[in-house]
Amino acid sequence: MSRTVLVVDDEVSIVEFLRDLLRMEGFEVHAAFDAEQALDRIREHIYDLAIIDFNLPDMDGVMLHRRIRQMDFELASRTLFASGLVQSEANLGYYASQAAGFIAKPFDMERVVRAVHEILGDPVEDDV
Repeated sequence: MSRTVLVVDDEVSIVEFLRDLLRMEGFEVHAAFDAEQALDRIREHIYDLAIIDFNLPDMDGVMLHRRIRQMDFELASRTLFASGLVQSEANLGYYASQAAGFIAKPFDMERVVRAVHEILGDPVEDDV
């Protein structure tokens, strides 16, 4: 049974890139294009990992993460934030304090794969 990842991003091209990359790694991938859709998906399904864009049309990634933490504390601890914007010290501090990771856009495929496996506690090979 494959593990399931929720990708939350309002950019279709980003969702498609992550979906293709993670499927090659053996994951099932569900998408949400805004925070409310993500919360609906979490109510309907159990996810092993969430990748959340920091800038969503209806709320920022920190607010969404706080809502997720109220619904599913385990999933909140297995969250990767993604952003193409330079992040403030406060945001980076929040990511670190919540045991969540951060991946910068534009994505480096190897870095994304490594971050996903590290958060899930999988062994990571040096050449990934």
